Amino acid sequence: MKNEMKRYLVSMAGLAMVAMPVSALAQGGPEAEKPEFPPFAEVSKGYDKIVSTADGSGSLYTIWRREKDGQLLAELPRSYTNQKHLIAATLAAGDMWAGLHSGIFSAEADRYFYWKRYDKRLAMVSPQIETRSTGDQQSKDSVGRQFTDRVLLDVGIVCMGPSGQPVIDLDELLAARAGDFFGADAAGGNARLATVTKCKAFPDNIEVAIEMPTRGGVLRTFHYSIRNVPDSSGYKPRVADERVGYFTTTYRDLGKFKEDEKWVRYINRWNIEKADPSLKLSPPKRPLVYYIEDTVPVRYRRFVRDGILVWNKAFEKVGIKDAIEVYYQDKATGQNMDKDPEDARYNFIRWLSNDQGTAVGPSRTHPLTGEILDADIVLTDGWIRHFWYQANDYLPETATQNLTPETLNWLETKPQWDPRVRMASPQDRDRILAERSGRGVLRYGGRVAGAGEADCTHPGMLPNQVLTHQPTGDSMTFNPAMESTYCLAASGKALDMALMGMNLEILGLLEEEMQPGSEKPGETKKDEPKGDTLDGIPEWFIGPMLADLVAHEVGHTLGLRHNFKASTIYSLSQINSDEVKGKPFTGSVMDYTPVNINMQDGKLQGDFCMTDIGKYDYWAIEYGYTMGDTKEVLKRVAEPELVYGTDEDTVGPDPRAKRYDFSANPLDFANSRMKLVAYHRERILSKFVKEGQSFSRARRGYGITLNDQTSVVSMMSSWVGASLVNRDRKGDPNARTPVTPVPAAQQRAALEFVVNNAFKDEAFGLTPELLSYMTVDKWSDAGGMRDIMADPTWEVHDRIIGIQASALTMIMNPTTLKRVYDNEFRVPADQDALTLPEVMETMTNAIWTEFKSGDTSGSYTTRKPKVSSLRRNLQREYVDRLIDLSLPDAVPGAAGKPISNLAIAQLQTVRGWAGKAGAAYDAYTAAHLNELTKRIDKALDAQYIYNAGSMGGGFPGGMFFGQPTPGTGYESK
Repeated sequence: MKNEMKRYLVSMAGLAMVAMPVSALAQGGPEAEKPEFPPFAEVSKGYDKIVSTADGSGSLYTIWRREKDGQLLAELPRSYTNQKHLIAATLAAGDMWAGLHSGIFSAEADRYFYWKRYDKRLAMVSPQIETRSTGDQQSKDSVGRQFTDRVLLDVGIVCMGPSGQPVIDLDELLAARAGDFFGADAAGGNARLATVTKCKAFPDNIEVAIEMPTRGGVLRTFHYSIRNVPDSSGYKPRVADERVGYFTTTYRDLGKFKEDEKWVRYINRWNIEKADPSLKLSPPKRPLVYYIEDTVPVRYRRFVRDGILVWNKAFEKVGIKDAIEVYYQDKATGQNMDKDPEDARYNFIRWLSNDQGTAVGPSRTHPLTGEILDADIVLTDGWIRHFWYQANDYLPETATQNLTPETLNWLETKPQWDPRVRMASPQDRDRILAERSGRGVLRYGGRVAGAGEADCTHPGMLPNQVLTHQPTGDSMTFNPAMESTYCLAASGKALDMALMGMNLEILGLLEEEMQPGSEKPGETKKDEPKGDTLDGIPEWFIGPMLADLVAHEVGHTLGLRHNFKASTIYSLSQINSDEVKGKPFTGSVMDYTPVNINMQDGKLQGDFCMTDIGKYDYWAIEYGYTMGDTKEVLKRVAEPELVYGTDEDTVGPDPRAKRYDFSANPLDFANSRMKLVAYHRERILSKFVKEGQSFSRARRGYGITLNDQTSVVSMMSSWVGASLVNRDRKGDPNARTPVTPVPAAQQRAALEFVVNNAFKDEAFGLTPELLSYMTVDKWSDAGGMRDIMADPTWEVHDRIIGIQASALTMIMNPTTLKRVYDNEFRVPADQDALTLPEVMETMTNAIWTEFKSGDTSGSYTTRKPKVSSLRRNLQREYVDRLIDLSLPDAVPGAAGKPISNLAIAQLQTVRGWAGKAGAAYDAYTAAHLNELTKRIDKALDAQYIYNAGSMGGGFPGGMFFGQPTPGTGYESK
């Protein structure tokens, strides 16, 4: 039966074959197999090929565009499986920061990747390059198995192209997936309404710009520059050295077993070489070209150009002539208008008219070698506008600029000590505290951690993603928690503009036809032509300031980091002398140097700002770009003019590595600036407020002086407990000791400056007359909302105690006190040293001067009290601090107990003085002393537990910060 059935099936199959069409037989089956993809000719109907090259040559990706709706198709390169590509993304329009590289604050936007096919889909894969191995094969195999690549996204293959390579829907990748590249900037993007505004295709890159509505309907343009990035281009990486400040590209080599060899760091730099290596001075093989965008105002272009080309001097020292070239874009003539600023092949200087005080100079580097591939500098107009208005908004930032991450973290638990709270307007404090409680604890206390740490996760990064290179350039004051290169060069320039604007108005030089001469420092000799006025500002001032700012940003795009020690190489008298005038007065343009205004600091008015690159800049370029032996270059590290300290050093113990300090002896600069503050305050009503102007200018002018005062107090506070730190290596010629405590005399002088300029009433220059004019304008519109709720009467006591409380924090914080304590051990016992008891006694004596002598005689009234209202607030604040420090866990670490014991001793001293209150004291003073003695008694008896939330004397009526801080021992009363 089985065999019969078998024969039947075979015969039926034969009949079926006979009945089949011949064509089906030829194709080998009853039904033709469907093709894997539709034919390209069918898919590409209505599309035109994009050809951007003059000779019609092929492009990296072959692109076709459909005219009716702008849809794009792209065929991958023939060898795409062996290529690495980089997508450089720029938000080109529709945002205040349009034109800025996207992703400099996070891992979004720029992507280094390769394509990998998975059947009918293509995956964009990011190669794992953070950990590598140069060891034996076993090590390489192990690293390859443990540290793997990462898929970023995937797209479908539409068909196979004419060259036999996969074709993708470019709209799906660049419009529908814009959020993968631009993050929140593309939130709410409607890809259905996306329009291709630009599409160009070149042999090594393609340029695509897509406009589409985003959240709120805002039209934004997203520009993508996709380029080929070969693994090797003949560029030779240069190993980084801690003695010179370059941004770095870093990886971990697990083929090495020595700790000092495991981390491999290459400096970020351009591939600039001699065209003829045999010549001592040769043109470059390929010059570094910058284009000045047509958005840069014509009146400023030559200063921008000067700021770029000044670096050619440094390249000449390494034998390269005209290494940098500059060209203008010009819409009127069409010159260079074919070049897109977002195109990663070109380096642009861009200008944003957005009323923000910013300058930023980021660049993109090869992630394997550190070779810089492209750079774009963005300048904004806001810092120039500061010439005409207040700098008061910077006060909290100014007061905290020298506080360490440890101190900022500590202040998170003690908002009553925090300058960012104490110096805020009364109506803003509750909002600040609510926002703080909602966001949680910030890494490093919110202090930006310098220039993009290697191997640290950044906000916005994918899980486990780390930076292998530092973002080369400056970033801005967006979210202070973001750990990227944090540059405030333009903010510093804004403060300089406000100060100089006030100075020139008071001197009457804005109305004169001449610029200040050189015979009477700070006065008005006029012996040189003033030249043009640009936006109401003398060209002789604004021009060099802009050139200096551009030179700073160009330095970043050359690979250089900040150098905040550079401003300490000359004394003020040298800076304002024939010896230095017309020459660079700091070691580097990579510092933030305040405007130089001579207040009897030398025989003439020196340059107001840097007019050239400094000696450190020449040295740094020599190290980074020399064709010779870098070891010989690095031997010069101990030369005084080459001193170097960068972003992370500003929170270290070396007081020379500070922003906005100046001169070899900053105390000279601080005293000079306080002379200028007094000079300006005396003339606010008579000179700064002009006939017919609002008296709100009086408040603005005073705000500028208060910012200057706070800045120098902050600067000098960093010298207490300080140590000088050097990067010299063993064997370097004239090598310096790595760590040396600052001499005790300098520390005492710094402490005395803080006391005299923060704790004395007369330091603030306030008079009833001045206060009666310090009002505010009220405008119920967008331009006036900042002041709409401000009190027309300036809050004297809140504002001054805010400054004084901040000054107390600058000295009496855990980091400073522990540094003082540790330095006592570092200094040999037979040598002079500043000690913790001396610091605390100095503070107590200065704040309680009225009672130190023990004299209780005198006749006082409530109108003429024994202790002024400002001093009563300060004394109450100081007692609060002592009580706080007396608690067992107030200061963490081994120094905590000695500090607690000394705080108790100072409370006992104050209790002794306050307890001698005489009957002749006025009602204010008597009540003040009575209240403080009771509080001190309870604190000393350990029976009174102070309220952790009280703001003390600084906030009338008392102010509370919610619940007690856990672990402090405080509770509400």
